[in-house]
Amino acid sequence: MDKDIILFDLDGTLTDSAPGVTKAYSLALESVGIHEKPENLKKVLGPPLDYSLTRFFGVPAEKLDTALDVYRSHYIMDGALYENSVYPGVEQLLRDLHRAGRRLVVASSKRQDLVEAVIRHFRLDPYFDLMAGSDWEVGRSTKEEVLRYVVDSLPIPDLGRAVMVGDRMYDVEGASKLGIPAVGVLWGYGNRQELISAGASEVVETPRELYELLCRPAP
Repeated sequence: MDKDIILFDLDGTLTDSAPGVTKAYSLALESVGIHEKPENLKKVLGPPLDYSLTRFFGVPAEKLDTALDVYRSHYIMDGALYENSVYPGVEQLLRDLHRAGRRLVVASSKRQDLVEAVIRHFRLDPYFDLMAGSDWEVGRSTKEEVLRYVVDSLPIPDLGRAVMVGDRMYDVEGASKLGIPAVGVLWGYGNRQELISAGASEVVETPRELYELLCRPAP
């Protein structure tokens, strides 16, 4: 595959954020009268927060701000953001790609400041040229919009030299809309069928397999 610029999703790709995210979602849903245990909320991992609350649970518009406020209060103020861990092998993957001269970027639907906080908390920031997340104030919320921001910010003149790496269909579909190929990873929250159906060009099971794919010379 041999790509120069590698765009990484965050939740489910670089870190396992499920414990903190699902706990915060459960409390947010509780605040609007919807009862779901954290262990039943894995499907919310990946898409933007407001999308999950409305699409998956039918939270009405008039209650959305209440749910969002409760989620953010627990996730940020109560520290659930750091109920999180780097997947085994991921830091070595980043180190090896960086040493191999690849440009690395974080491209996440998580809020911009939270992306930066998580990456710096785990001391992964030296590996990345750019950390990009959502910013509702400027109209950047979907994965496609985040990726467009990345393309404009670096900039990336040849999208054929870039690749998106993620664990959910949202990563693959967002990249596809910009003409960026995508590789799916199976250590996160999606599955092989989801990623292939969304259009992933390759699906890998381990960080080492991903490294070998990304650095394999083109035929």
